[in-house]
Amino acid sequence: MATIKDVAKHAGVSIATVSRIINNRGAISEKTRQKVSASMDALNYQPNEMARALQKQKSNIIGLIVPLIQYEFFSTLIEAIEETCHQRGYKLMLCRAGANGDREKEMVSLLEGNKVDGILLCSRVGDAGIYAGRTTMPIVSIDRDLEGFSSVTSDNYQGGVLAAKNLYGAGCAHPVLVGNKTPDYMPMNKRNIGFFDTCHALGMEPGHISVSAPVDDPDTVAAHFLRDLALCPAADGFFIASDALAANIVSDPRVRAARIMERFPLVSYDGLEASRWLSISSVAQPIREMGAAAALQLIREIDEHAPHAQIVLPVSFIERESTRNYKKR
Repeated sequence: MATIKDVAKHAGVSIATVSRIINNRGAISEKTRQKVSASMDALNYQPNEMARALQKQKSNIIGLIVPLIQYEFFSTLIEAIEETCHQRGYKLMLCRAGANGDREKEMVSLLEGNKVDGILLCSRVGDAGIYAGRTTMPIVSIDRDLEGFSSVTSDNYQGGVLAAKNLYGAGCAHPVLVGNKTPDYMPMNKRNIGFFDTCHALGMEPGHISVSAPVDDPDTVAAHFLRDLALCPAADGFFIASDALAANIVSDPRVRAARIMERFPLVSYDGLEASRWLSISSVAQPIREMGAAAALQLIREIDEHAPHAQIVLPVSFIERESTRNYKKR
């Protein structure tokens, strides 16, 4: 493996000159820069990023912790964050924590140990107090408010409002919310509150089916939905709390046999490709914009010591056949 000494010898310059070029310090002629760059390419020399970070006290690396990667919400978010970081001269270090609080804390410690300049955090840990007093680097929270840090979320409450209004417009009097139990500390719980508040304001009588199975267990998800549907005999429409959950339910053969989408209007949440494929009306989160806004806020805090900000981005409604075909009002 080539060293900085090898590059200097190959280019016919001093080690100090190579170091200044790598770290972009000092006045160096363009001819010398090109000669050193050519030697680095010829020797396949890769600068030691960690050593440079220790010298500069800045790594130009941002850490990102997400619970999942394969779920489209997070893959879209990651892509937007990486692109924004790249445009601003930062690299991204990605960590997956699952829903495991201990692993999430381990990932934070890992990123700190690798001298990242800041952390973007999609936390699912119930006790957010584990981040209190962490002043060694900026942290921006995505899709959750964490006291003492910046956050970027979408307007979940308004999302619930849009779902209720569109089911009302599709003729519903007894719409049912279908979703996993959501902790009060997660912003997505606000979409449930917005839904129920608006249902009551419009004179509807909403119900609730709590699907206790994980979203990546489609057979059990669909079975729980059909089991609890019997407890809501007046149900005449559904608000399913995520596109992934909706896809698992409506694509199940047992649910298709019950002709749920043919009999009842349906709205889901997130605005992912799955809802388009299945022609389901969906409340769309601005996922790419959320990722870009979070990355930009963190970079401003790193580079400019910008103050904390709580950024809430608007949601929108995408109407498809699952509600359009039922419009009566």
